[in-house]
Amino acid sequence: MIDHSESSPLYKQLQEKILDSILNGTFKPGDKLPTELELSENNQVSRVTVRAALDSLTTEGYLVRIPGKGTFITKDKIKKNVAETIGFSATCKLQNKIPGARVIKCVIEDATLSDQDHLGLKPGDKIINIERIRYADNVPISVEYSRFPSSYSFLLKEELNDQSLYEILKNKYKVTFGLSRKYIVMEYASFDVATYLGIEEGHPLLSIRSTVCSPDGQKIHRSKQLILGDKFELIV
Repeated sequence: MIDHSESSPLYKQLQEKILDSILNGTFKPGDKLPTELELSENNQVSRVTVRAALDSLTTEGYLVRIPGKGTFITKDKIKKNVAETIGFSATCKLQNKIPGARVIKCVIEDATLSDQDHLGLKPGDKIINIERIRYADNVPISVEYSRFPSSYSFLLKEELNDQSLYEILKNKYKVTFGLSRKYIVMEYASFDVATYLGIEEGHPLLSIRSTVCSPDGQKIHRSKQLILGDKFELIV
């Protein structure tokens, strides 16, 4: 029970109580927490206090809050070998997680200067821009941006929701992938990205940028992934 006579802030007491329940196995990875109202009534504290405790545990990586669904105990981190060219779906399946994807954008755009530089394009060339939210066991953990030369315009006709882009390219179009060099930096969530991932605007994210080539050196696409660092363990 929360002790209102203690000097420790009420939200910290509730935070420690929930954390103890996670660490001792009362709450297991993937379990849904009681609602804010239930936590408020059961612990005789305000919903503001409950929200502060949950926000703190979410920031520390113990909880994930999914708008419209509730608050869940974080599952095991996804291990990703950044030295390999392997898609998100394959990475999830290797770790017995169900991959998912929701398309935000799939359009033809003018190639930017960065596109021209990284993909060997000319001024005036077009690119195929595909943006998706990626899920593991129905939890949003990444926003993925993929930019292809216009020769890949066939992707505009493909169903890319809950599908592996790499598997479509490999199995249907016989595209093969070589190694890619990756750049990893920290980036802060914009309002849109925060909304997609169910986090606060400005939340720190890992940004992984790469240009993927075929084994013979042909440029296939450039990509950027904004991922929740507490959901991934990167292997170099």
